Amino acid sequence: MDVVLRPINDRFFHEQVLPFFQRAMGDASGALELLASQLGDPQAFTLCQRLSMSAMPGGVGALDSDGWMDLVDRLVFQPWQEAPGGWEVGGAHGGYADEWDEALNLALMVEDPAYPYWDTKAARAVRDSFRLRPPGDQGLASLLAGQWDPFPEFPPDRVFVTQGRGEYAAKERFAFADWAWRPARTVAHWQVNLPRKLERLLAREQERMKLPALPERDEVLGYWSGKVAQPPPLSVLFSGLGPNAATWIRELGALTLHLRSAAQTRQGLAALVTRGTTVRL
Repeated sequence: MDVVLRPINDRFFHEQVLPFFQRAMGDASGALELLASQLGDPQAFTLCQRLSMSAMPGGVGALDSDGWMDLVDRLVFQPWQEAPGGWEVGGAHGGYADEWDEALNLALMVEDPAYPYWDTKAARAVRDSFRLRPPGDQGLASLLAGQWDPFPEFPPDRVFVTQGRGEYAAKERFAFADWAWRPARTVAHWQVNLPRKLERLLAREQERMKLPALPERDEVLGYWSGKVAQPPPLSVLFSGLGPNAATWIRELGALTLHLRSAAQTRQGLAALVTRGTTVRL
């Protein structure tokens, strides 16, 4: 299983996508008709028309599943922009993809000071529990695990699923699914706090290894912050990953680059757990 992160147009998601999904839960035809009137994208417009013509009365369960998936993929994971003829898909933009367990491992290393990444068995138990019901206070890790914040006015696991994970507890204002998103303001907040969290991670490694200093600390931080193009060669193996430390540093650099890019362009982030080829991105 993989996880994919993509930047999303914050205004399009707030003004079009979220209201569309909310209405589609009970009135799919009406939601499709309204959405189509706002779109200048021929492919999405055609999908809305086809789905509406074949829809039975009711919510998303009355729609053709393949056509619905095609529409959801396009709405959530494409770079939308506003144009005179309505919202349309713009130029391609890069995304982040990694093995889900590894991406969650990296995010927890950054977000959770108590995460025992140096202990393979204990760390796996934390990740397994995290996926079953992701908490809402672990930043990027919570997004990768599918937790929703802000709380949606519709059950996201009814929009689509890939692994069958999901919960929608209205009284608790808690929801998670195989996909989730964060608004641009949250992404910007993460980026502001990221340097402190990365420094904290390296400080834990230094303490764990009982070293007076980490020789490559500044170079590693420079790479993670985008100030250095390549990670440094390591003279000291980080205790958490041993001989895989170089891979860990490079992969975390790729993840922080994606977060930084989304924050700099004032975009939100959408995350999706895939089966590899099930969802077309």
